[in-house]
Amino acid sequence: MNAKANKLPTGEERDVVTISRDYDFPRESVFKMFTDPRKAARFFGPEGAEKLVFELDPRPGGAIRIHDRYEGTVAKTSGAIVEIVAPELLVFRSATTPEAGTAPWEALQSVTFEALGPRSTRVIVRVKVLATGSFPGGVESLQEGFMGGWGETLEMLRRELR
Repeated sequence: MNAKANKLPTGEERDVVTISRDYDFPRESVFKMFTDPRKAARFFGPEGAEKLVFELDPRPGGAIRIHDRYEGTVAKTSGAIVEIVAPELLVFRSATTPEAGTAPWEALQSVTFEALGPRSTRVIVRVKVLATGSFPGGVESLQEGFMGGWGETLEMLRRELR
């Protein structure tokens, strides 16, 4: 399966960006890719970014810390796991800081792992922007950034699963 779905927010969902991909792998395997820090570090983040720091403590209250160098700028993101239900759901809150010319933002991000069969999984990512700070273009620009970033992350996950 290779279904793709990207949805910019409209109407009542205007605060939430949704993106999904289908994978020909069991739900447990795909969930483990997201919750094993060594595995997640290989695909999580923008394509072409140099991973400087990737820390993930996959438990409620566990920390997330990611530093990526991309196009000459280092983006620092940190946050915490809000909820984790193996192998169904991962919810985390994350934010950036205005260092090195990056604009701050804060978001609540949920990743749902839906079993489509014994060897097939749909990953659905929902991102709710909580704060944009001085992000250029405001919330709409940030939402487009999440669509692109998560799209790249999910395609890199596909390559890692192969």
